[in-house]
Amino acid sequence: MKICKIFFKIIFICCLLISNFYIPKVEAKTIGELKQELADLKEEYKNNQLQQQLTEEEIAKTKVRITEIRTRITDIQKNIYDLKNTIEQLNKDIEAKEEEIKDILLFFQLANGENAYLEYAFGAKSFTDFIYRLAVSEQLTSYNDELVEEYKADIEESKKKSEELSQEEIDLNNERDDLEVEIAKLGDRLAELDSDAISIEEQLEMKESELELYTSLGCSDNESIEQCAANILPPDTTMWRPIPTGYISGYSGWRISPINGNEEFHHGLDMSDSGANYRNYPIYPIANGLVVYVDNSDTSSCGGNKVYIQHYINGQFYTSGYWHLRDVLVRKGQTVTKNTQIAIMGGYSGTEYWDKCSTGAHLHLELSDEPFNVENGGSENIWGLRDGFLRPEYHINFPNKGVYWSDRTTKYSNNY
Repeated sequence: MKICKIFFKIIFICCLLISNFYIPKVEAKTIGELKQELADLKEEYKNNQLQQQLTEEEIAKTKVRITEIRTRITDIQKNIYDLKNTIEQLNKDIEAKEEEIKDILLFFQLANGENAYLEYAFGAKSFTDFIYRLAVSEQLTSYNDELVEEYKADIEESKKKSEELSQEEIDLNNERDDLEVEIAKLGDRLAELDSDAISIEEQLEMKESELELYTSLGCSDNESIEQCAANILPPDTTMWRPIPTGYISGYSGWRISPINGNEEFHHGLDMSDSGANYRNYPIYPIANGLVVYVDNSDTSSCGGNKVYIQHYINGQFYTSGYWHLRDVLVRKGQTVTKNTQIAIMGGYSGTEYWDKCSTGAHLHLELSDEPFNVENGGSENIWGLRDGFLRPEYHINFPNKGVYWSDRTTKYSNNY
């Protein structure tokens, strides 16, 4: 048991080392490739919408079939009820007919003695009359037997029909149950497609915004985003803290989520300041740069309003992301300096009710060593890290968690 614990600890440490030092790089993307990605996304969205339509049609057809089955089951139940009544009536008719014959025979016996049939037959005045009288006696009994047999045949036919209808009812009930299960599956499929559509729509919005930005800046189709960005980004040499005063409230890396209690990888550095829930606390860029994407829809399920800024620092590209914003004060394509206020801190559930992954006002700062692209905004690679992911606390001078700072540049001796 002890060996297993040591083994799992070693695996966990290896994962942490991988997350810190193995950051896969992607090949430089050209504007033409970005356009193709956008076209592919549009085709994917088109197919998604088609699948949703087909699924909705299948659900409608299945519901119609279920309605038909329910109607048929109602008819079957009525027919079975009618057949039971018919069987009961036939049984009563048989009993009545048998009683009627018995009464006739008894009448003959009482009226003419025990040998009434024979006396009746032998009382004929001629042989022809004798044959006739004998035939009448036989016909009386034969007619009764035939009639009873017909009744019995009708009863058996009714029972057989009733059994067939009962089996059909069972089969239809089973089919209805299967169809209702199928409708539930189709409903899940439709919900999944709808969720995928929302994700694709978000990616489309980001890619269109990305392409619009680089095109407006004069980037050509064959030019890589890095080449184009190098010509237009304001250079810088250092990174500053994004808020004037505050403290680290949560590191990047593996942690237990304060929202759902699950273990998850936290892709940013969280920071806040006293009274941030109830005041307009300013947020600044970590370095000079270009605003490349703004999400101020106020409808995000996690992260609220967001701003992404691209930087060129000492010849290296970086992208910084700022989440949980109460208000955004910059626009896409705007050049900013370290001293440009870009937003107001948010995330307080009493105000930012739409932000579903925040328990209080704070800034979630993300950092990547690649030019901005859609992947920086959300997709994940095999290691569970966003492409180009960097830990902000390793690149910006912050004090240890919980230690308060009073400006954006003071040096600290940190032990991470």
